[in-house]
Amino acid sequence: MYCPQCANPIDGMKFCRSCGANVSLVSQALTGQFPEATAEGQELSPGGFVTTLFTGIAFLIGSLVVSYRIPHGIYWGWSLLIPALACIGEAVGQYLKFRDQRRQQQDPAPQYSPPFNQTKPQILEASAPTTSELIPPTSITEDTTRHLEASRWRE
Repeated sequence: MYCPQCANPIDGMKFCRSCGANVSLVSQALTGQFPEATAEGQELSPGGFVTTLFTGIAFLIGSLVVSYRIPHGIYWGWSLLIPALACIGEAVGQYLKFRDQRRQQQDPAPQYSPPFNQTKPQILEASAPTTSELIPPTSITEDTTRHLEASRWRE
């Protein structure tokens, strides 16, 4: 196997010796065995976003109470809307993550199916060029001499 960044051999290593790239997942990618992506610290229960949602609702109610029941509360009661909307937004985001994780647990590998009017794309094999196909670069000296001779004729 070779490093995807610098093309040096990386047989059985976790890091490339020449460029230092992390190549521990290259062998797994070639065999099709990817590690499970788990988000540590996130719970899969709905308790997290429900608590955050009710905290946001409590801040919203507090903002309304302060704004309309306390004298001169209208001047600073609106500031409780900031944590209220932040908590409600966080709860919505947590719910969407929870819903996506549930879908992934139920259907871990979604199958791709092309639309009825399209066929699957063909995979073309790429081949490395052989030495007979390589064109040698032109000489810098010849190219410069050609330009000098052309400028001499114009004078």
